[in-house]
Amino acid sequence: MPKIIILNVGTAHALGDHASSTHPITRSGWRHAWFADRGDVIVSPVAVGRDFLRYLGETLGFDPASVTVLSRERLVTDEFLLSEDVLAELRELTGDGSGWRLMPCFWTQGVAELAARLGIGPRAGLGFAAQRGADLLNRKTHFRQLAAGAGLPLPEGSVARTPRELAEAIERHLPCTGTVIVKQDDGAGGLGNLTLTRGEAVPLPGSRETRQAGEDIPALAEEVWAALADELSHGLVVESYHDSTHQFYLEYAIGDDGVPAFLDSGEIRLRPDTDPDSTELVWVGLDIPATLPPALTAEAMHQSLRLAALTAQIGYRGHLNIDAIATTTGDLVFNEINARWGGGLVAHVICERLIGRGYADHHVAATLRDVPPAPLEDVLRTLREERLGFDRDTNEGVLVLACDPLLVNDTECLVVGATRDRVREIEERLRKALA
Repeated sequence: MPKIIILNVGTAHALGDHASSTHPITRSGWRHAWFADRGDVIVSPVAVGRDFLRYLGETLGFDPASVTVLSRERLVTDEFLLSEDVLAELRELTGDGSGWRLMPCFWTQGVAELAARLGIGPRAGLGFAAQRGADLLNRKTHFRQLAAGAGLPLPEGSVARTPRELAEAIERHLPCTGTVIVKQDDGAGGLGNLTLTRGEAVPLPGSRETRQAGEDIPALAEEVWAALADELSHGLVVESYHDSTHQFYLEYAIGDDGVPAFLDSGEIRLRPDTDPDSTELVWVGLDIPATLPPALTAEAMHQSLRLAALTAQIGYRGHLNIDAIATTTGDLVFNEINARWGGGLVAHVICERLIGRGYADHHVAATLRDVPPAPLEDVLRTLREERLGFDRDTNEGVLVLACDPLLVNDTECLVVGATRDRVREIEERLRKALA
């Protein structure tokens, strides 16, 4: 069954200029093209080059000419999806809609209306999406409410809805570890998070900036509120900040039957920025699957499934990823839920298509988000010359997930190998070859 892949990535996260074709979020236009198969339609924030589609088709085994990319070089909002020209083009491509399915990153109100206008459906979960139900699952304030109700282990924290409540929450939770994290209600990738500390103000995982918590907490709260709150905010979340040994996620897909199916897991890789003045750590990528101690794995699966089941019970259908950490004291703490594609979903899908289901029993993967920008042709030539490209015989090597033709954003790669050490070895060779 052909599908319409809707790259409405980030549209719920206040990205600013909707017409931007250079914002890092546009990288998803290339990375998520890997979801495509024969006859699919991709609704993308940016055009996807034919050379890149040709590379995808050759790798995955389908005719790239059969894939249509619909783009206007702007973010894919609900308004964009339901505009007359986009609707007309989609109707021409899909006919009466029968035999088609939708694959959006976010199940928004506009996606539900698009399904109705194109005649696609019926599908479980559309009624929930039509009432903006996914908003319940993509806000930091709602996460604490739902997770507390489900009994998940959470960091000490609370929801603040005014600058005064924010100051009170900071004063209440700061003594727990000497550091608190303040989270924007709608934010992605840590871009909406600030940490406040009594200790040294250094870059910390999950935060865009660490500030010193002085004596005047009310004044600090006013500054933080002005920086993070907006007209769409339902408040800010304040939590005690814990040092961690593992930062990981677990991803589920909730099907029409309402049963959560576990898909994949991964750990976040971070490193210090080479710029000493940088206020945040560099996100290197993801290690897939997450390599956790057995008892921690069992507990994380048990607890996260409870939350996934709750989201299914209230009506959500689609992808769901749940973030957690293992603290240095050995405790499991959950800190976020997102009703959308996870950052590692593309890697998981590629590995299943190239290696097969259950690939994680004998292979591991790593995404690399910080490879210097270069033309796709140059990167592919280097992979061939250095014999680094993915090999179907050994099921090891490098795949190019995204490559910015404007050379503004970094290249993104996927490295696959039989062991984590083997993946690191291939990664090192790749970085040297592209240096």
